[in-house]
Amino acid sequence: MKQECPSVEEYYRSIESRIGYRFILGNARHCGLWKDGTLWPFPISTAQAAMREKLYARLRLSSGCRVLDAGAGSGRVAAFMAERGLHVQAIDIIPAHVEQAKKFVEARNVKDKVSVQVGDYHNLKGLESSSFDGIYTMETLVHADDPEKALREFRRLLRPNGVLVIHEADFHTDAVVLADIRRLAHCQRTPAEGGYETLLAEAGFHDVEVHDLTTMVLPLWRFFGILGAIPYAFMRLLGVQHHFVNTMAGVEAYRHWGNGRYVSIRAVKRA
Repeated sequence: MKQECPSVEEYYRSIESRIGYRFILGNARHCGLWKDGTLWPFPISTAQAAMREKLYARLRLSSGCRVLDAGAGSGRVAAFMAERGLHVQAIDIIPAHVEQAKKFVEARNVKDKVSVQVGDYHNLKGLESSSFDGIYTMETLVHADDPEKALREFRRLLRPNGVLVIHEADFHTDAVVLADIRRLAHCQRTPAEGGYETLLAEAGFHDVEVHDLTTMVLPLWRFFGILGAIPYAFMRLLGVQHHFVNTMAGVEAYRHWGNGRYVSIRAVKRA
């Protein structure tokens, strides 16, 4: 029987998600970045910091610039940007995430540079047009119900010559199991490979630069694939794998490695 598509909040609120993000990813809800050929993924936190550094470098913004963190999660990325001198408006659609982010930002002593609030990046009418130097998403645009609308909203909020950087995954396979995973993780509108570039152009962005980081995130997914293999086999035997989407995703993504990309995409709103 086909499982219903959960909301983003239901996905992140599940016990499996909370345990996995807390104890494996240190409550930082994004991949790490390793050197090509790395086998041993630990410490994962060091690689996650490298991914945040990659995102910051792609923005190419100077201290004092104002950025929007669209999907702030636990606030790790927002705090990182603030520590490098950026002023961050952080939003997340899930109230519990907003509270976590506020606490983390305060603990890192950057609350003077980070404002956190509940917000839906499809509709940010409360934010002034042309008021941000940069906008970024760290593995959050995949959850968009209408990515086209979200990108148009980002363009509205950017100043002339403002930059958008997205770190996301896309796929070039129609494998049923991966489609099930995207639906169960509320990522059903993830575009086909190359789709982000098309969507950005249609939204009016220019100077699109794509860095393919697929091989540099592999160590984490290899670890997930190995860690989850035996539990996943039992889940499938019992027919309950769809209730454990993160285990399912970890194993099947590794098994289908090469059927998708993890990319860092930079685009500009021209003057």
